Amino acid sequence: MTNSNFQKHPSKALINLYDVRNFQGANPIDAKVLFIGKDPNWAINIEELSIFDLVKEYLTDGVGFWKKYNIHHPFLHPKYDGEGKKYHTAISKLNLESNLADKISFLEIIGFPTTGMSSLNNKRFNEYLLSQENRKHLIELDKLLNHPEKLVFLFWGILNYLKYLNKKTGLFEKFSNINKQSMNKTDLNKCGNIYFHKHFSMGISHETLRKISIEISIELN
Repeated sequence: MTNSNFQKHPSKALINLYDVRNFQGANPIDAKVLFIGKDPNWAINIEELSIFDLVKEYLTDGVGFWKKYNIHHPFLHPKYDGEGKKYHTAISKLNLESNLADKISFLEIIGFPTTGMSSLNNKRFNEYLLSQENRKHLIELDKLLNHPEKLVFLFWGILNYLKYLNKKTGLFEKFSNINKQSMNKTDLNKCGNIYFHKHFSMGISHETLRKISIEISIELN
């Protein structure tokens, strides 16, 4: 079911899971590789889908889920064919093995579950982003992104939001002077331990995926 009305997800079960763990995969404090997204977006009827038990299992223990099913996300399960599958299918092309599950974390700049298309309601997205509810999450995320020993992968659009957040909150200072104009948007661009790339669901190239895979392999092997 497609829901274009962007909002905080109404599922209490989903919200409760994020109250305990507002990330996916490994705990980002312990992980070496961080993939940063925009918002943890789920179908509005996720509780009614046959994969919801898998979703709960995944959000409770992402590392165990990956090792048990040999897929890094429930959207890759054959039972699922909805939004988000393209994004995680692209990530699966990095060919990351399940033995690396405890080294890889997925998290977003909004720390609670959402539904609908944020691009159709940027005003509400920014309200959620700057909300008191999201404040602690942003502070923790800023600390993670300032950790020099982590590899951090972000798609291009996130940089604009991090710059916006820096102006509004003072957080994410290290991103305030990064100039996208000096980089190639179709390639993998490195700024220290931070990497910028095309969005995983928007035609990221096989060459960029190959380069991301190499950087992770060098770091983890």
